[in-house]
Amino acid sequence: MKVITELFLRESFKTSVPESFCLGAGQIMTPSAAQFLGEKQVALVRAGDKAPSPAPAEQEGAAASTGATAAKTDQDSPPGYETRTRYRSASDGGVFEKKPEHMTQLHGKLLVPKDHPRIYLRGKLDSLQSFTLLLQHGADQAGLTGLVEDLGEVLSWEREILKAEVLDQPLKQATILGFTDPELRERSHNPKKFFKTGHILPALGMDPMILKLNKLRSDVREVELAAVKAFKGEFQVEKTDLLQALNRMSSAVYIMMLKFKAGLYN
Repeated sequence: MKVITELFLRESFKTSVPESFCLGAGQIMTPSAAQFLGEKQVALVRAGDKAPSPAPAEQEGAAASTGATAAKTDQDSPPGYETRTRYRSASDGGVFEKKPEHMTQLHGKLLVPKDHPRIYLRGKLDSLQSFTLLLQHGADQAGLTGLVEDLGEVLSWEREILKAEVLDQPLKQATILGFTDPELRERSHNPKKFFKTGHILPALGMDPMILKLNKLRSDVREVELAAVKAFKGEFQVEKTDLLQALNRMSSAVYIMMLKFKAGLYN
């Protein structure tokens, strides 16, 4: 066996738990399997290493006529009792009684490393909400009621996207800023027609609020790229509703920039 999993060890240790386990040349062990050995106090011996020396008390109780490694019975639980599985690794199916620090929950009791693309996406969505709140606070201090309301709608949309991703459920269909998808596209592509102003090329000297809105727009695009990485498989793309929502959100924020430049928030 090339990969030693925690499930393989559990099957091997059903009758008795050895004092050591030898990892052969070329074999690798999953993190959950290594943790399982630690929980059972089984020494890991790699090919070419010397077997660990038994403790003095074990030497006295060992049978002098045999050279085999003594096995110990698992006394962690009463006979017939199996420890309830709390968590399971999404990569190798291994089970954990305690959640390792380097892992977190993908869904329910399913664990993945904290640098997993889905977990990274959640972090980006969290940061996006944080900046949206700061921007909304600044708009409120400036008395821009309309902008506060629009940012509040964007914030609610961000939270719905995160909720749908975490709960692994479809995103509820909704408009943003009161516009459907075609209306968002039409307004973001034809600013002179709807806002009496041309496209915005951010530059030094512009109103700081426009520059902050542009930062929000670019942050949304970064989250969209993180979502593509998280949901793109080898042959198909999952969660296309979330990808579409993020794409529309960046258009919505650009429309907010146009509305601000046109004085519609004053």
